[in-house]
Amino acid sequence: MENTKISGHTELLLQIMHLKGEKFRQEEELKHSLKEFAYSLSPAQIVKDSLHKLASDKEVRVDLGKVGLNMGANFIIEKVLGRSNSIKGFLSSILVEKISGSIINNNSSKIISGISNLLFPKQ
Repeated sequence: MENTKISGHTELLLQIMHLKGEKFRQEEELKHSLKEFAYSLSPAQIVKDSLHKLASDKEVRVDLGKVGLNMGANFIIEKVLGRSNSIKGFLSSILVEKISGSIINNNSSKIISGISNLLFPKQ
């Protein structure tokens, strides 16, 4: 803050108006900063930012792809072999799930690229 020489009533009123305007601007800036701070502490925003960071990580995307493929394969195997129908269906579905799981985990990048080529063919 600088000291200014005030020699008259008019200059005093102008200086008061200037200082009130400066005070109002600083208060608005402080309110804005507090709102940004509160927004950054929001649990939903923290989760959202974390998910965006995870989604940009290539390894996480590959791992999520593997999980999705395994879940889809297990669902199809359960429906086709009838896990809950008999002991034979249960044992055969477990065996096929183990085999498909190892195939998916070893060849996930090829499977994912094949599926993406089927869904989004290059023109």
